[in-house]
Amino acid sequence: MNNTKHLRIIYILKRVFLVLFFLGVATCGLYPVANQPIKVIVDSSTDKYVFSLSPAEVDKLSSYTMDCPGISEATIDEIRISRHFESICVDKITTGAFPSYGIIEGDSVVLNSEACDLLREASHSAVLERILFSEGLLVLTLLIWILLNALGEKIDPDNRNNHGPIYEIRKFCSEIKEYRQYMVFAANADLKAEVANSYLNRLWWLLEPLFNMLVYVVVFGKIMGNSIQNYATFVYSSLLMWTFFSKVLNYSVKCVRNNRDIVTKIYVPKHVLLITNMILDFFKLLFSLIVLIPMLIIFKVHIGIAAFWIIPTYLLMIIFSFGVGMIFLHYGVYIDDLSYAVGILLQMMMFLSGIFYDVITSLPHPLNVVMICVNPASMFVDTMRRALLYNTVSNVPLIVLWIIISLLISYIGIHIVYKNENGYVKVI
Repeated sequence: MNNTKHLRIIYILKRVFLVLFFLGVATCGLYPVANQPIKVIVDSSTDKYVFSLSPAEVDKLSSYTMDCPGISEATIDEIRISRHFESICVDKITTGAFPSYGIIEGDSVVLNSEACDLLREASHSAVLERILFSEGLLVLTLLIWILLNALGEKIDPDNRNNHGPIYEIRKFCSEIKEYRQYMVFAANADLKAEVANSYLNRLWWLLEPLFNMLVYVVVFGKIMGNSIQNYATFVYSSLLMWTFFSKVLNYSVKCVRNNRDIVTKIYVPKHVLLITNMILDFFKLLFSLIVLIPMLIIFKVHIGIAAFWIIPTYLLMIIFSFGVGMIFLHYGVYIDDLSYAVGILLQMMMFLSGIFYDVITSLPHPLNVVMICVNPASMFVDTMRRALLYNTVSNVPLIVLWIIISLLISYIGIHIVYKNENGYVKVI
């Protein structure tokens, strides 16, 4: 009787915290925020110049002169506008668009009234801070939900899988260690089988993203090519990330069904099947870098120390793909139509994630900020490109927040699969 009472209390608490989350998001969206100071960052091939403006100064601007010793039209790369977080760009002026927003007089960059309107808009809009606060609330809510759910399962006498998060995380890590050789062997076998009867063999792993890139460059080049430097490299580097991300999610939906022969005969942790496929896709991604490296050399892309920021960006992509993939893996067992829905969703997501265009400059403010902050694919693609092609460390708070969110989503996926995997055989 006490257990039933405690379970009811936990059930109510979970709903209360869910309601509090939505109330917090609504309050965050409606709470009046005063105009904020902004930073204007002038990036050039030789240096970076940072200028700070108070809200009062921004409101009075009709033009704005910035002293940038050694600057010229040939060396200027872009002008970025940021708020509290310098690494998160809320708007920017590219080299191609610069003549419409200002001129260079000697060692000074002079912004006209149109550029000053962009500065005012950035100062007046608090969309970035509202979204960051909401994502922080999401992290807190997910954590509380996981803990309450674990507590409920622990005291539920009818629940056989009541070991708790610590046990499941330890079990997951021990199974990764136990099956590591199997995962590498299986991924290697799948790679060999994939090209066994092919004339071009592993060359297809290069040709597929290369020809996709050529098609997109031809189609979108007339629209975007003149405003984006190194457009072919811009698109190809994005496609590598997107191809990995989309393949993992597409595969995860039918992961258990595609491995029916294994699942019905022996016990293999279901996350091992997904990770095996991720190793396969990641190897293809690394193989495709054979094309990217010569492209960087041919287009004379300067790679600096900021390129190391690609590592946490790829880490985020892998963790997020795994977490969402584990959830899709579970529901894909029971819902046949999910594969079609995921395919349509990924198709829409590809065109919303800035694979072929710069989200910040191509979308109007504040939609561009919303897309970068809310769409993780858009965010990690933009962050990777800026680190690789423009030697800029960007979106630091977003990367940190989304890595935490992705870890929590991954645990939720692992927990769901552990709790239900014994019933998968009956369904498939």
